[in-house]
Amino acid sequence: MKRRTFLQKAGIGSLVLPSTLSTLASCQSSSTPKVLILGGTYFVGPAVVQAMQEIGADITLFNRGETNPDLFPDLRHIAGDRLEGAAAYTAVQNQDWDVVVDVWPEDSALVDQATQSLQESTKHYVFISSIAVYRNFQEVGLHEESEQVTLPSSRDEWYYSEHKAFAEQLVRERFPGRHTILRPGPIKGWRDPEVDLLYWLVKLREQTELLGPGTGSDPLQFIDVKDVGRFVAQAIERKWVGTYNTTGPRIEPILWQEFLQIAKQHLGVETKTYWPSEEFLQEQQVHSFSDLPLWAPLSEDRGFMQISNDKLHSLGFELSPLEDTIQDCLSWFAQTHPNGVEFGVSNRAGLAFERERELLELWKVT
Repeated sequence: MKRRTFLQKAGIGSLVLPSTLSTLASCQSSSTPKVLILGGTYFVGPAVVQAMQEIGADITLFNRGETNPDLFPDLRHIAGDRLEGAAAYTAVQNQDWDVVVDVWPEDSALVDQATQSLQESTKHYVFISSIAVYRNFQEVGLHEESEQVTLPSSRDEWYYSEHKAFAEQLVRERFPGRHTILRPGPIKGWRDPEVDLLYWLVKLREQTELLGPGTGSDPLQFIDVKDVGRFVAQAIERKWVGTYNTTGPRIEPILWQEFLQIAKQHLGVETKTYWPSEEFLQEQQVHSFSDLPLWAPLSEDRGFMQISNDKLHSLGFELSPLEDTIQDCLSWFAQTHPNGVEFGVSNRAGLAFERERELLELWKVT
């Protein structure tokens, strides 16, 4: 459950068949698709909005108007609280929408009410799901048809993964052949509210020595939030219907040693990284994700950071350069944390500086 909880915080199977293309193509009947975005002002939402603006969409934002209310002042805003149920959609369900984009609700009841309320007035539904729907992260190369979590009969036993899986079912049932579902893993970049990727970047920049995540031979996956937004926009433009794993930062795998080396080169630093064995870290009670953010060792969840993005690659979709994501993370950090941040305190992920120094000294004499 630890990995799934992380995905909640961080926070495609059908093929594009000829019979489904006409439906999405109908969204392109005019040069300006009419798009309703549910949310749109926190993290993933702004990236979707900006990508939609680039393709010239006619955008309406539907939200409570409480999170970053000054964003996108030139766009149309309709106030509504999804927590109020079906009644919240009165102001939007009597209008015709080419596309509705549902950004990251964690409760399937919200998707249930949205899809039911907007079913008759919407041509195409885009839903941001998660790789959390997959049942077995020990399997390498999980793809869009891989087995998903089972749904207990009692919803009291549902967690993030089950809600996402059921929400996908609702979208497929109510918009057959008229949906696009994204399954991202960790999402990073501009406006990222988490500091997990930043942990490594900030420490590389500010320290002369760094305790690495194990031996550095474990894989790492995440996707730039701007790529999530661009994928949504391109799916509408290019008629991508179905379910898609959206993982990065590259099509080919990247290991921790290579990632940190690329980050060092981008930062222009010579920070020395030490690569301790897993046995040492276990003995010192240093844990993946909580103490060493984003680290998913192969010994724990072999497939968590090895999700297949072959289907994404087959579309010709281009992921952002890794250096762009690194810079966006650092730029957002500078804007939101002008006085820096202390890791490993107040439930914040990462090792505190003193604890890391202690571990480094122990490892050097091992």
